[in-house]
Amino acid sequence: MSSHSRHSRKATQAVQLAFAAALLAGSSAYAADAAHTFELTAFSNTVAGASLVKGDYNLAVQQLSIDAHSLASDSVNTNRCVAFAVTRDLQKAHDACDAAVRDAQRRLVSLSATELWARSQYRDYLALAYSNRAVVAWMSNDAAAAQADLKKAAAVAPKADFVARNLTALESHNAIAQVSVVPKS
Repeated sequence: MSSHSRHSRKATQAVQLAFAAALLAGSSAYAADAAHTFELTAFSNTVAGASLVKGDYNLAVQQLSIDAHSLASDSVNTNRCVAFAVTRDLQKAHDACDAAVRDAQRRLVSLSATELWARSQYRDYLALAYSNRAVVAWMSNDAAAAQADLKKAAAVAPKADFVARNLTALESHNAIAQVSVVPKS
């Protein structure tokens, strides 16, 4: 093997090692940042979901503002809460989050005996509504309300990742908020 090909292979290995080290450093930096990140969660398969996925929050607000009363449901109010929060219309976000919590509570308590299999799913919806409302409270500089809502979310769905993430972010005292959009099953 020539000297040139040996040096070339060593250089390639060094680049690969440097790249792997950068990936590891980046992922640990991401993990550290994730601990300081609140998560607002919306539903992709309901009104304005596609706009939220694309990050077109102003369009989402427009879509969710069309006859707000006919679009009342826990998933629509959840998306409305998120859209108003990310566009910094915090009063409308609070109102939408409150409506999402009320809708999710109502749905959970009104499940018929034949729908008891869905209880866990509706608990998750309620926890998500509480968790989103907690983020909006935090954005409004009301850490006590944020903590109270996250406690309620944890009581309703103790294993939910978004609740754990938001509790960790609240405890960090220097967090930022980001949006997560998931399909509603």
